Amino acid sequence: MRSIDVRRRARLRWRGVVAAVAVLTPVVVGCGAAAVPVPLPARSPRAATGAVASPAAARTPRQQVIAALVGYTAAVSAAEKSRNAATARRLLQPYLAANRIDDTVQTMSGIWAKGEVFFGQDVLHVLSVTISGQSAFVHDCDDTSGMGLSYQATGQLVPGSAGVGELNIVTHLALLSGRWLVQFQLVEDVPCTP
Repeated sequence: MRSIDVRRRARLRWRGVVAAVAVLTPVVVGCGAAAVPVPLPARSPRAATGAVASPAAARTPRQQVIAALVGYTAAVSAAEKSRNAATARRLLQPYLAANRIDDTVQTMSGIWAKGEVFFGQDVLHVLSVTISGQSAFVHDCDDTSGMGLSYQATGQLVPGSAGVGELNIVTHLALLSGRWLVQFQLVEDVPCTP
């Protein structure tokens, strides 16, 4: 079964790809708990470049999980904009499960090969974080309205690639060798409000 980076795929072909991803991604999340707003930590310049920041000893597990998601989001954005498979793999490695990297980079490479380029950055709005042992689930309502794909040659927007104001996402992370890594993301087909 092929795994897909839903946040980035949703950007590409919002409705069609998201529906396909939901079918392909294992559903192990039930989100019925009340949402609790969680402030996002500030992004360091190193996180935006994909460099691994040293973990702060004073961070709570919840803060570590959120920081991992923020780092992942920045790394995916940098990987997409790199237009280079080797660079993309290197940028994703500290944040994404190893068995997911090749499929994610293959998807990006396919987009680059069509002469399309990524633009914009999503805005995360974490609603809740649930941690159980080595597993964490982050429920967030992202604003991807400033994101999408454009044709490199013309700068024109790729039809169907524009983001949305509220993208309801659940991200599963696992603690592996002392680092929280994104395992998969699932787009919920219900409205959310940050």
